[in-house]
Amino acid sequence: TRERNGRIHLGGRWVGFPLRAGDMLRHLPPGFTVRAARDTVLGPVRRGPEVSFDDAIRRRLGPAVATDFYAPYAAKLYGADANELSVELADRRVSAGGPVDILRRVVRASRPHGRTFLYPRRGYGQIVEALAARTAERGVDIRTSTPATRIEQRDQIVVTTADGDLHADLVLSSVNPHAVAQLVSEVPPDVAAAIRSVRTRAMVLVYLILACDRYTAFDAHYVPDAKCATARLSEPKNYRDGDDPRGQTVLCAELPCWVGDETWTAGDAALGEVVTSDLRRLGLPRPEVIGVVSERLPSVYPVLERTTEAERARVAEWSDGLDRVVSFGRQGLAVPDNLHHVLAMGRQVAAAVNSDGSFDRGRWSTSRRSFEDHVVED
Repeated sequence: TRERNGRIHLGGRWVGFPLRAGDMLRHLPPGFTVRAARDTVLGPVRRGPEVSFDDAIRRRLGPAVATDFYAPYAAKLYGADANELSVELADRRVSAGGPVDILRRVVRASRPHGRTFLYPRRGYGQIVEALAARTAERGVDIRTSTPATRIEQRDQIVVTTADGDLHADLVLSSVNPHAVAQLVSEVPPDVAAAIRSVRTRAMVLVYLILACDRYTAFDAHYVPDAKCATARLSEPKNYRDGDDPRGQTVLCAELPCWVGDETWTAGDAALGEVVTSDLRRLGLPRPEVIGVVSERLPSVYPVLERTTEAERARVAEWSDGLDRVVSFGRQGLAVPDNLHHVLAMGRQVAAAVNSDGSFDRGRWSTSRRSFEDHVVED
């Protein structure tokens, strides 16, 4: 059991996250506090259409929260202006329904038990390690670092990999539709065009290895500031009780980007400089960096743009119509869900597989509708 202990950089100041009444009074910029209070009072009478993500946040939470936090943070994460993003993103990504809901959470988080969560004792990787161990015990053949190069639909499904062909009655796929389209033999031209128009935001994870036992007491720092490349800075050692070495810690800086851009192609030394510059700009302690390691993730955030709503619907229709290839999960369904949502999808898709290898499309369709209620927990 861990107590959440993060911070948000807002108006040049750090405020605790989850939000707590006393901390907000001490640390929120006075101008923001006045505007947010006014927005709370005016919330019940605030009107206007919700055409974009920005519209939705302004109407539900008020202009102050939208302007100072959600709009710049969305632009950083998704690489698009908040006005260009769909209302669907607000529905799926922002769990607070209004100022009263935020105040309710503030009251809850002001009590220690109101801001606790469960975290794997030795770190996040324990989750997939446990799943892999259990499935291997049950006879599942797990192959990692084995890219699929083709999926052919014959009497059985044939998946071509670097290790040879795999034959199956059904393929459950958690990769994004763009990757599926590159594997299957025939893709309608309009689907191919739609897939090309739907963007996915990439990310570079920059790990700074520091010569100190702890960098700060905080588990995560959230940074909406446009002048900083870092969107979130976390210190894994503050989450876990693993066998970590003394006198050393690691910071993980998340840098949203596009595949092929300047951030994506930068070397470790340059990325380390970018992050340390951000730390100085944010007023954080000067780090004693003894190493930098980076990881590149090409597909992290589905960019739910207003201009591609029809294209995303066409891709989903095509993907759902594939015979014996079923897409699910965060990537497969292009949703910004939490891990517990994704695990629920896994259980539901498995439950729809019949003992003879056939797939219960009706049951899966019911499950799919239930996924539309998933909202990311902040």
